[in-house]
Amino acid sequence: MAERIHISHHIKALPPALKAMQAMGYDPRDCLAGTGIGPEDLLCPDPQLDFTLAQEFRFHRNLLQISADPLLGLTLGKAYTVQTYGLFGYAFLSAPTLRQAMTIASNYGPLTFTLFRVEFIETATAGIMRFSRLVEIPEDLFSFYVDRDLAAALAGVEPGLPGVIQPTGIDMMHGGQGLGAAYEKFFGCAVSFNAPHSEVRVNASVLDTPMPLRDAETSTICQQQCRLLLARLSSSSGFVERVRQLIVARPGCFPDIDYVAGKLHMTSRTLRRRLSAEGSSYQQIMADVRHELAREYLATSSLPMEEIASMLGYSSAGNFSCAFKRWHGCPPRQYRQQNR
Repeated sequence: MAERIHISHHIKALPPALKAMQAMGYDPRDCLAGTGIGPEDLLCPDPQLDFTLAQEFRFHRNLLQISADPLLGLTLGKAYTVQTYGLFGYAFLSAPTLRQAMTIASNYGPLTFTLFRVEFIETATAGIMRFSRLVEIPEDLFSFYVDRDLAAALAGVEPGLPGVIQPTGIDMMHGGQGLGAAYEKFFGCAVSFNAPHSEVRVNASVLDTPMPLRDAETSTICQQQCRLLLARLSSSSGFVERVRQLIVARPGCFPDIDYVAGKLHMTSRTLRRRLSAEGSSYQQIMADVRHELAREYLATSSLPMEEIASMLGYSSAGNFSCAFKRWHGCPPRQYRQQNR
């Protein structure tokens, strides 16, 4: 396949589904049977466990079996609000317009929980969010994943733009399970089946709709951090990377070691020991993250030095400039001029 699925973060897709199943009266232990994961592992604020695609498939297969609901994917898709996606969600919500938000979804699809390739396509009459095959999904789960991701794509936008995101057409890669009328009732539009791609189409006229939390500068900053996170997911999924992901998870905030240790359910002493065993340290990870973000901000934004310094946790632009010289051998203003 052309892209890599970063399955390590997909464990964060399980809590919304598990909570939805609980709300419908199902026992979390039945939902997680055979996965090697307990409810207490998932219902904490920030689950961080080793996780495989086989475990994800087993979890969703359990849900389908105990619910006996062929349309469960549609129901659970509604549980995935845009806030569910963390840093990606911040970038999406702060985009200036719906068009730019959909472009962000296309650019950073791997930071969601989809197993499909995501593309945003614009024609003269429609904005199209397309989902294409990327990894091999078991046949008994394929319809569920298609349904969940299309429903989630709409659920992520609708609360902030009520009445605006009414699809004009839906294509699905599966055969409809003999439930075409139920699908059309759910989506409120015509639905086609056995399509080469799954698609959600909206009228092109709504693409210029302002996003409710629009802030172009915030969206730019969040996207820069999304690129950093995506690069890190691509290179490794070890313990050091889990720490790094927690550090960049909240835009503009650089947590101390006690905060990160708490998120990982360990003491700061244990965290230091674990990092040392991997040849790293909290201070080194923090410096690396700041360096990479500094280069992004300088090369791709017009933010003043004082604001960049503040966002990176420095008390003054002078302190930031000294640190950048140590990292890169030149002042930040020179770096910006050379890389614009």
